[in-house]
Amino acid sequence: MRTQPSRWRYPAGPAGRRERPGFRGVLWAAVVSMALVAPSLAVDAPRDITWDDLIPTAAPLEDPFPNLNSDQRFEVEILTALRELHERGVVSEDEPEYEDIVEITRKLKDEGLDVDALVAEQVKLNAKINQRNEAVVGDLDGQLIRMPGYALPLEFIETGVKEFLLVPFVGACIHVPPPPPNQMVFVRVDQTFKADDLYTPVWVTGRMTVKRTSQALSLVDGQADVATGYVLDGIKVDPYEE
Repeated sequence: MRTQPSRWRYPAGPAGRRERPGFRGVLWAAVVSMALVAPSLAVDAPRDITWDDLIPTAAPLEDPFPNLNSDQRFEVEILTALRELHERGVVSEDEPEYEDIVEITRKLKDEGLDVDALVAEQVKLNAKINQRNEAVVGDLDGQLIRMPGYALPLEFIETGVKEFLLVPFVGACIHVPPPPPNQMVFVRVDQTFKADDLYTPVWVTGRMTVKRTSQALSLVDGQADVATGYVLDGIKVDPYEE
């Protein structure tokens, strides 16, 4: 048997009559409704963050070279990097970079420095720096945020972009070594936005996920894999304005 759909009815009055709620009843219902809606609006408001918010707070690293001047510090850094490339077979003894290894080593020894000990300390320092560069802020996971940066497209769909790297400065990943993973955000959006060029300054609003990814970035001379420490599912991409 087919029945009529149930309908909400006004409560019965003192004489059994169905009466409409008075002004006070309507006002009270409106107040209750606003109280229920207001918290959800507050929760859905994005939190503005900066690039510094992506780096965990940590005490400064101890300086292993308090007695070196700035030139000597720079030379130890370069020498450590070149020695590593030589050990990996990237730099052979026939290349100019190997001559730099010999020259820097001789210069530092002539200045009375223990080169091997300095390089060993630099290797330890690099390991600590790399460890910090991998560290992310777990509290950002699941948060609705808004942050500024430069959009470096991973692909173009006609004139639109759906996936890009959000980076903190122009030239990142192409003209200079990429920023550390905790300063790289992989952004994917449902609707394409128009990117006029590489490194378009934008504000991105979306839901943050703390997750390491590796993204293939096409370059003029090939392709590079770039590590990111965060993923942002973009809801809105706006031109950057102060």
